[in-house]
Amino acid sequence: MRTPPLVLIVDDNPANVEIFQMRLEANGYDIITATDGEAGLVLATAKQPDLILLDIMMPKMDGIEVCRRIRADQSLPFIPIIMVTARTDSKDIVAGLEAGADEYLTKPVDHAALVARVKSMLRIKSLHDTVLDQSVQLKVQLKTATKIQSLFWPDLPELGAGNHIWAVSLPAGYVGGDLYDMIPLPDDSLLAYVADVSDKGVPAALIMAALSTKIRSEALHQSEVDKLLEAVNHSLHSLTSEEGFFATIVIARYWPSNGKMQLTLGGHLQPVWIIENDVGDLPQINGISLGITPNATYEKTEIFLSPGESILFFTDGVIEAENAGNELFGNQRLLDYIKTSKGPPWGQGLLHSVHQWREDSVSSDDLTILEIWRDA
Repeated sequence: MRTPPLVLIVDDNPANVEIFQMRLEANGYDIITATDGEAGLVLATAKQPDLILLDIMMPKMDGIEVCRRIRADQSLPFIPIIMVTARTDSKDIVAGLEAGADEYLTKPVDHAALVARVKSMLRIKSLHDTVLDQSVQLKVQLKTATKIQSLFWPDLPELGAGNHIWAVSLPAGYVGGDLYDMIPLPDDSLLAYVADVSDKGVPAALIMAALSTKIRSEALHQSEVDKLLEAVNHSLHSLTSEEGFFATIVIARYWPSNGKMQLTLGGHLQPVWIIENDVGDLPQINGISLGITPNATYEKTEIFLSPGESILFFTDGVIEAENAGNELFGNQRLLDYIKTSKGPPWGQGLLHSVHQWREDSVSSDDLTILEIWRDA
């Protein structure tokens, strides 16, 4: 908003214009005027005043139509409009408010009422502009946060010997709470995991960063995936228990040389083991989400990926993806996709299927997929 504020007076009666102008200039406002609706609309568009005093009954275009056109013009900023009318019929007042006016005054206009309403509307204008400026600044900061968060996604290497790994993470907003990583270990195995922090946005992204750091730190000291998860859980509970945040996670330690894989999870969706275009019988793994209780213990299981097999890790953003009719993608569509598609790999095709299902509907949850597979 300008200093001093700029007020546009639109009235076909020169005496009214003169009175309004004198009263408002005496209170420190800059004034511009128009004597008919068309001229007022042109000035409003060109000058974009901080407030408009708009008469209803005018030649060429009445005030209600001027108000309606200003509100319909998306290129204009928010401009408070006070309708001024000699009529006391409530229908005129209602029509003006429905057209987008914010306040009204009836003629003859009381001086104190005029100044009070102008001040009130300009306070609203000032607050609106402040919020808008803060919103723009926040968007800039969130875009920066998005770039920073993208640095957490690792470069996925070629594993060799017909082994492959692929992953993607798509936040629902600028930043998200989903996380994946791949950590090479000294014995030529690798640690891969997918995690999902409760909540969304900036708090979840910050916890995600802390969780990523802790897992990488513990991976240097813990050779067993279940013990690693216990250590990570204890730390996360100390960090987030008071705020009520938690995270689900599934961790795999994989040896590309022979297809051996150790698995453990904490409150997360079971991975999908794909064998010959069907879902394999993966042992049930139990474990509570990270951060719920400090001394949780976790189970561990072991499988072997044979040539042509794949294992998919994913967050609930896959099965809970909604289309325009608020229907979920669901487990059955996931299974149907696997059974009717040729692979490996299956991960990128699954992502495409989810996008097709969702079409133009806005994503409500972060989505992450990680796949490890062996060539047939």
